[in-house]
Amino acid sequence: GMANISQNRPMGPDTLFRIASMTKPITALGIMILVDEGKIKVDDPVEKYLPEFKGQMQVASKQDGMLTLKKPARLITVRDLLTHTSGLPGGFPPGASDLYGRRHLSLAEAVLLSSQQPLDFDPGSKWAYCNAGIDTLGRIIEVAAAEPFESFMARRIFQPLGMKDTFFYPPADRLPRVAAVYDVKDGQL
Repeated sequence: GMANISQNRPMGPDTLFRIASMTKPITALGIMILVDEGKIKVDDPVEKYLPEFKGQMQVASKQDGMLTLKKPARLITVRDLLTHTSGLPGGFPPGASDLYGRRHLSLAEAVLLSSQQPLDFDPGSKWAYCNAGIDTLGRIIEVAAAEPFESFMARRIFQPLGMKDTFFYPPADRLPRVAAVYDVKDGQL
């Protein structure tokens, strides 16, 4: 196949791919390294590591443009984030809804925004795919390891495994090797 159709560039053995949601199990691995070291406990409340989660509220009802909030049954735990049962909304509020496209906020800023949104449901009560929860795990790694998420992952996982072409943001010299991302809309690529 083609790594880039418009450039007529074929797929090669050194083509790099964006792994998107496959960063979730890699982030979980980072958390579990810190669990093994005693720096994180999976049943700890998230607010132990990220105080901005204190006082988190939950949506009680939405009716006629009115939002009613209530206190959730319990606090969000690290385990809830790992299992997509935190209740955090999956998206970001206005001004950050295109966060993954623009990358205009730091991880700390993005997680702060998430912490200020009301939960969709009681933590642990149901499952809902949640990118914001994985971002929050990344931020917990930063706090517990006292280093940026990207450098922790490179130093503790990618480098020891010889993953020399694994990055969160490929450096300029690797960008020509990244396969283009395509989508089908109205039957057209």
